[in-house]
Amino acid sequence: MHIDIHTIGRQIKQSRLQVGISQAELARLAEVSRATINGIENGTIKEIGVNRLNRIVAVSRSLPVPHKTIGTSRRKSARLDLSFPYDWSNPSMTDDVLIDKVVERGLFEDMVKIAIRYGVNALRLSITAFTSRNSLSAPGLNRMLGNIEKALHA
Repeated sequence: MHIDIHTIGRQIKQSRLQVGISQAELARLAEVSRATINGIENGTIKEIGVNRLNRIVAVSRSLPVPHKTIGTSRRKSARLDLSFPYDWSNPSMTDDVLIDKVVERGLFEDMVKIAIRYGVNALRLSITAFTSRNSLSAPGLNRMLGNIEKALHA
């Protein structure tokens, strides 16, 4: 039997976004890591047990669908489809603060979405400011920024 993980991943992501929860929250509910949810949703997971996948699917299907439509979220992190609810407690967070929070967390996928939405220069400014205070983070963040710039120029 062949399981189409890409289709399952899209369905899980759609269910999660309709409810407006983060990958981390779905992972907590399904008792798996956020990286597992991310890998399934993005089709990058290499292998997963059937029971584990079944549990994630069951949890995603049992999420209560709100009456409002997707896309009406006031939270920028939800509208940008970021993997973490950076502005959960402050939906009116400024763009600059949101960008800084994404850089601080250092999730490549979210930094790509920020670069696409706000531009590479906005991301670069935030990374420069953050690494001036956290020099140990500089190599990793600068490498990510370089990869994002290459990808966006290709």
